[in-house]
Amino acid sequence: MNPSTPPPPNNRSPQAPNFQLNSFYLGDNLDVLRSFDSETVDLIATDPPFNKKRDAFEGELKGGGKAKFKDNWHWVDPDPTKGKRHDPDAIENHPDWLESIRSLHHKVYSLITSTRDVYGDDMAAFLCWLGVRILEMHRVLKPTGSMYIHIDHTAHAYVKVMMDAIFGRKNFRNEIVWKYDGPQGPSRGDFATKHDTILRYTRTDDYDANTRDLYPVPEDELRQKYRLSEDGRWYYDLPRGNYTEESIARLEKEGRIRRTRTGNVRVMYYLHQASDGTVLREKAIPDVWSDIPSLGQSGQSKEKTDYPTQKPLALYKRIIEASSNPGDIVLDPFAGCATTAVAAQGLRRNWVAIDIEGRGYDLTKQRMSDERALDQQTIVIGPAITDPPARTDDGRTAADPLNPKPRKQRPPSKIDKDRDEKLDRLIAEFGLQCWGCGFTPPGDAGQLHGRDFFELDHINPKSEGGTHDILNRAVLCGPCNRRKGGFGGTLTALREDNETAQRLYGPLLKIEKVIDWHVRYDPDEERLL
Repeated sequence: MNPSTPPPPNNRSPQAPNFQLNSFYLGDNLDVLRSFDSETVDLIATDPPFNKKRDAFEGELKGGGKAKFKDNWHWVDPDPTKGKRHDPDAIENHPDWLESIRSLHHKVYSLITSTRDVYGDDMAAFLCWLGVRILEMHRVLKPTGSMYIHIDHTAHAYVKVMMDAIFGRKNFRNEIVWKYDGPQGPSRGDFATKHDTILRYTRTDDYDANTRDLYPVPEDELRQKYRLSEDGRWYYDLPRGNYTEESIARLEKEGRIRRTRTGNVRVMYYLHQASDGTVLREKAIPDVWSDIPSLGQSGQSKEKTDYPTQKPLALYKRIIEASSNPGDIVLDPFAGCATTAVAAQGLRRNWVAIDIEGRGYDLTKQRMSDERALDQQTIVIGPAITDPPARTDDGRTAADPLNPKPRKQRPPSKIDKDRDEKLDRLIAEFGLQCWGCGFTPPGDAGQLHGRDFFELDHINPKSEGGTHDILNRAVLCGPCNRRKGGFGGTLTALREDNETAQRLYGPLLKIEKVIDWHVRYDPDEERLL
């Protein structure tokens, strides 16, 4: 195997990827992400737009062509009676995204609405656009996976809170400061902005963390702070801890136990020694990275493509080395000029790049070709893939509801006094499943709050002679209930509309099963109803 060729994907997850590895997907990353199976990616390292309130465009690219992408956001109200702007197909905050976030991810929705009050419509629109994508990134990440999102001061605070809401505050690991120098304009009375922020999150407590490096130990420090073992290795004693007899026995086999004259146990930590005799100590890499220059600092770097937001390879190599291993799958949904993909290829990781801009694919091919010329690598990248892959899992999007909005207790109805009892009876018979779109609340949220996702509605509306009897009742999720009420249709019409609009989140409950239950239903045994 060529030393630069990534090995096969690891088998830490039973779910094999349904997408093509070491490939570039051309299109809206939301559509592509929604086509990826859940829990198939080891690392996401990405550099999305920052909400800089401009369309990024900076002249000709190296090798020809231009690059332009949107980084200017507006809140577009889906209801023409409520806002100055109305566009049902707006990409900033599409009504379907808002509906999905409001129904399944109430913490994220609360953040978006609060941001409209605190900052303004543009930041709220940006968070809606970015949030629905991060929800999908969270879904495709393996339980052992990590995510790094590159951002600057413009939206850093708001994106941090959104990541807390999606990944969970306890899964926040680091706020990395990438400090760089370079030219700057005249001061306007503020300090010069000379850093970006990279937020690091994990799915769970089980994750890769190669976050330590080796540093030479000066000779004078070596002799003052460290000891020399009988076999000629330098070491120091670890702080005292609560060691069990089992752990002491294990460490003693490793030759790491030292006993004092008084019989106390000390655990030894050995320093590393390079082939040239240099003694090295392992230290955690700090969260301020000032040793990686920006491309502007490094002059006419061979890396430069003149892409407006290009970041140095060294930056993303450090991220990839810290949170993945050879053979892992690295994803960048905002590929741009392919820095993540090129870094991953060089480190023998499998990669997947997504971008809506065709020039990103051209740059990926060009940069892979340049890397091959420099390092004699065997790198083959096929044509850009424009058709998203077919799902092989349950097909659910943003599959892990985080904090369902509690269902409001409706006052008793004079006409439909047993509404809640009917809902419970139907759920007991047919399960926690929306009859309109097939949605089933997954994970812990589904077990703890499953009923809160569902409401009772009519199979045939009252306008068409439908009764309040349980035999004319259906279990719907909140979005389906509101959508059905909006056009006053039947359950059959709702299901057809969802299928046409591709709003199915699982297999639909068969109406034949409901009809069979209706035939067998004995109202005399259902006294409460």
